[in-house]
Amino acid sequence: MSSESLKERFVSAFEGPLARLLLLPALAFIGIFVVFPIIWNVVLSFTNYSLIGVQAVKWSFIGVRNYYLILTDSTFYSALKNTVLFTIFSALIGQVVLGLALAVVIRMKEPEGVLGAITKGLKYIAITLVFISWIIPEVVAGYAWAAMTDIEGLLPKLLHIHARLYIKYPLQTIIIANIWRGTAFSMILFLAALESIPKYIYEAAEVDGATPAQRFFHVTLPLISSAIIVDFILITIWTFGVFTMPYIMLGPAEGMLWTLYVYGEAIELYMPSMAAAATNILFLIVLALILTYIKLLGRLRRWE
Repeated sequence: MSSESLKERFVSAFEGPLARLLLLPALAFIGIFVVFPIIWNVVLSFTNYSLIGVQAVKWSFIGVRNYYLILTDSTFYSALKNTVLFTIFSALIGQVVLGLALAVVIRMKEPEGVLGAITKGLKYIAITLVFISWIIPEVVAGYAWAAMTDIEGLLPKLLHIHARLYIKYPLQTIIIANIWRGTAFSMILFLAALESIPKYIYEAAEVDGATPAQRFFHVTLPLISSAIIVDFILITIWTFGVFTMPYIMLGPAEGMLWTLYVYGEAIELYMPSMAAAATNILFLIVLALILTYIKLLGRLRRWE
């Protein structure tokens, strides 16, 4: 039997029933650890299951009562409002704008001579600092920001404010902390998008007399619009789900963010069924935002 026929038989074996059989472990893993928890979370939201008391053993279905209680809870709306503001200012404005600005600056050509060497060194320092903020564990980052914003911390002394900033200005503090931590991802994504733009487009725009600002708004932004929307989608999902750093800095403040609200319902009040209903409501809100982004992406592609 020739080597070609052996190769064909080997390839055909892994493209037929054997290939589907090899997928079973991965499908089982996804079913157990992804699909089942989602289904159970939905089922749980329609029950009165509790972590303590009689309802921990003898729970029953109560319909949409949990959803009604949450939608009539002023604390939930306070947490939702703060979460939306937190996402807009720390992610959609802070991380995107700062990440894009850093990406553009990093790709700029350095001048010749000593000034160019200094500029290049400053770029490497900026990249290093941004990456350090991203790779630091979230628990460590939370304690570091809590220390820096404490009454004897660095920021109150610099701003001449004799107060704990994370208590006096909790939302503003976690917004700044989240911008510091999450900008690296946006910067990497935009760097990759900028690298994909052919140089001849900029050269043609420069020959036509376009200014740097015109090249940025009429060449760069349209060509990386898809990357911007992808960044919007990912950081919206991640920012809505941020828990560790705000919890370490603020504690179980239910009315501050929706993740803290869910934690309070599940752990502080021992009602995971209420927490499940809250997560399902927020899932629908995030899904609506993502669909809006995707629709916006279609319009931006016509702009390119």
